[in-house]
Amino acid sequence: MNNGSSRTITGEKTGLRQGTATRRAGKVTAAKIMVAAKEVLEQEDVSRFTMRNVAERADISLANVQYYYKTRGDLIEALFVELEKIYQQAYDDHLRTVGTSPTERFKAVLNFNFNEITSSKTRRFFVQLWAVIGSLDDFSGAKFGQLYAIDIAQLSFHISALVPDESQEEVTRRATLLAAVIEGLMIVGGEQDMNSPWTRSLLKSAEALAFRIALGDQALFSEV
Repeated sequence: MNNGSSRTITGEKTGLRQGTATRRAGKVTAAKIMVAAKEVLEQEDVSRFTMRNVAERADISLANVQYYYKTRGDLIEALFVELEKIYQQAYDDHLRTVGTSPTERFKAVLNFNFNEITSSKTRRFFVQLWAVIGSLDDFSGAKFGQLYAIDIAQLSFHISALVPDESQEEVTRRATLLAAVIEGLMIVGGEQDMNSPWTRSLLKSAEALAFRIALGDQALFSEV
């Protein structure tokens, strides 16, 4: 993986029908559909996230969308893969600006995530995506787990660099807890000005907590 930033977790499952989007024109069309799907969730009401409205935004026919993605569930599966690619590239770009120290890189990963969760565009997208996911899997949590496996894998990679002798099971546990902290801040924090003293103080405390989680500070986990 470029710049040692992460590992891929979604594998080959893309939501695309087998045999589709293998030629250049097909790949271009599939990419247009992904852009349109993401824009609907970012810019419109969640009720607008339908195959027909995605087709309209992509300026292609509904039949063409359904050729590549037969159901809304297939479209969401493909969107998961697209999100992984987007965030992988964003991580890589961000980490090119920092040194090679695991501590420095972990701090950069935290700063990247904190910038994301204070963005109104990001928050709107994920809140609406959650609603769509919930309706698709009957609120069982299966697709939520699939979505957040992306985040957990990213965080696990950098936690492993901080504590190379720790077991993968323990690293994943810490990454899962940290992912929950980050997502929780996005939910309860609301729209925030990154430059306000209150927000800076909140995120500084979150950074300290993140390091304690990553390093396995036993004070956090001791039984009461």
